[in-house]
Amino acid sequence: MGFKKNCIPWNKGKKISKETIKKLSDSHIGKKHSNETRKKISRANKGKTTWSKGKILPKETRIKMSNSHMGEKNHNWKGGRSPYPSNWTKFLRESIAKRDNYICQECGIHQDELIGRNKKLDCHHIDYNKENLDPRNLISLCRDCHLKTNHNRNYWFDYFTKGDK
Repeated sequence: MGFKKNCIPWNKGKKISKETIKKLSDSHIGKKHSNETRKKISRANKGKTTWSKGKILPKETRIKMSNSHMGEKNHNWKGGRSPYPSNWTKFLRESIAKRDNYICQECGIHQDELIGRNKKLDCHHIDYNKENLDPRNLISLCRDCHLKTNHNRNYWFDYFTKGDK
């Protein structure tokens, strides 16, 4: 079912109360699109840019958008406690980067070559266990390579432990 060309939506120009908007929003919570629907949405959005692309938003808007994903509203919220042990420190992460000569152990980029917001190397847990702070389980990765390791974890665990590099 799609929109017909030159067809006016039923609600065009009608005011909707905040209560109705809330009810509509609540009715969609927990529902997921099928893979077929997701593909259709993706095809429909191909080539389109987001509403904010290239715009410089006012500081108040940026702060409001940032705050809308903080704390309990963030998808990674874990009840206010850190997933890392107390001895996961800046000193430990820095010592791993120093041991690795400030070089990403996947792509070989040096920390000094990193640009943008992510100017420091990340410290990656090879076995994905945040409690395991053994230096042999930690390596330095640039943000791009670190993000890659979040998918297909078995492959990356084998890759870093068996020396397939």
